[in-house]
Amino acid sequence: MTPFPGTVDFGRWKTEQAKAPTLIGGLPITRYWMIPTAIRPKTFPPHPTTSSGEIRQRTQKVWDRFYNGRAIWERSACTPNLRARITFPFLSKLYRQMYAASGISTDSARRKKSKSWARWTAKQCKQLFKARPMPELASPVWTPGLPALPPVAFGDGDASPFVVIPRD
Repeated sequence: MTPFPGTVDFGRWKTEQAKAPTLIGGLPITRYWMIPTAIRPKTFPPHPTTSSGEIRQRTQKVWDRFYNGRAIWERSACTPNLRARITFPFLSKLYRQMYAASGISTDSARRKKSKSWARWTAKQCKQLFKARPMPELASPVWTPGLPALPPVAFGDGDASPFVVIPRD
């Protein structure tokens, strides 16, 4: 479990670590984003009643239950049409496999299998999303140093460095 900077848990953890700092590769553990991935620990502050193995096991069960085929199909009922409903399970499985390989989820132990499964799923999703080209759409082109043109203002008032130039 990782407490993120700016949260109450991170503040408490940083205060505790200041008393007796834990260094990994010469860096304090509270700067975990700077620790090389190969030596970065997966669980930082110890949980008072649960081992990190049990946390991993329980988290895996939650992921398995959430990404179960039947559960995904039930959630896909919110989609507007059959094509979207068929696409929903592919995207759900792809999402899970992408995070399985990155270590964000607890099932990162299945990396080789997840990579091949993610590639296969991505190909199926690509087929489902194929559409005819839309050449009439304009592409945004970034043009640095265009003081003659006013910046394009969007709904929130931010200025954009992009200028839309229609294609010929």
